[in-house]
Amino acid sequence: MKDPAGVGQADAPPSKRTLDSYIQAFPDADAEALAAHLDVTATAGILTRGIEAAIQDVGFDLSRPRYTIVRSLYLSPGNALAQSELAQTLRVSSPNVTQLIDGLVAQGWVERVVSPSDRRVVHARLTPQGRKMAARLIPAIVDFMQGSCGELTAAERADLRRLLDKVRHSVASRERP
Repeated sequence: MKDPAGVGQADAPPSKRTLDSYIQAFPDADAEALAAHLDVTATAGILTRGIEAAIQDVGFDLSRPRYTIVRSLYLSPGNALAQSELAQTLRVSSPNVTQLIDGLVAQGWVERVVSPSDRRVVHARLTPQGRKMAARLIPAIVDFMQGSCGELTAAERADLRRLLDKVRHSVASRERP
């Protein structure tokens, strides 16, 4: 695989110039907290670009949200989920997930199926073609995921997960309901 994220030195976290700008504008700010935040956001961007590149390397044209739907369906029993559940997974509105699924239907990845137990519920399900394509795509993404943390020891990965969990909880506690 080529450079998985198209990352060069200019993207090295944190950008010294960005950090310096913050420190200059907010001299009383915690510089280490700002640097850590910039590192996390830069890393998130690099990982996102890496996954997008891995998707393209396998030969597919899928946006990240559409990939998330395909992955969720592929890993679900029967390769199907209610559209409302997918909306919750993606943290988007029902109309938004409907639009994403429309695109996947047009590309042959997904079909809609009315629930036999509750006709108000519509499931998205991978088509046979979608299952074949996902069987190529998902392992490539798993390889990327493993490689992205491959240079870390098991202890470092555990520390990273623990620290990122703290960041997530800190941010979540500040979210508006």
